Amino acid sequence: MEESLLKPKQEEVGDLFVTESLLTVKLMPSKKSASKTIRWFNDGVVSDRRAAAKDIASLVGRVRGKSRIVQRLTLMTDRGVNQDLEDTGLPEAVEKAGFEPIG
Repeated sequence: MEESLLKPKQEEVGDLFVTESLLTVKLMPSKKSASKTIRWFNDGVVSDRRAAAKDIASLVGRVRGKSRIVQRLTLMTDRGVNQDLEDTGLPEAVEKAGFEPIG
């Protein structure tokens, strides 16, 4: 199949929201979203970066589909804007999952 016949892939930015027990991804502008229960975010810190990266990558892959590209994720937690995300270990888990963390 020629490349000119292929549908162009749309790039989207994902919002990644993490609570103690739930991981949620929402893509913009398509507004597709998905959630997954987790056990690796305790007391506002990622306790298992490998499991976190695996869960993030699988959830984004599931909601992304075949016609979208997701490279960047905006990070948020249930602790609000005053929490320093660097101290949570979340940016490292997102990078390990293959995405660029924003925020």
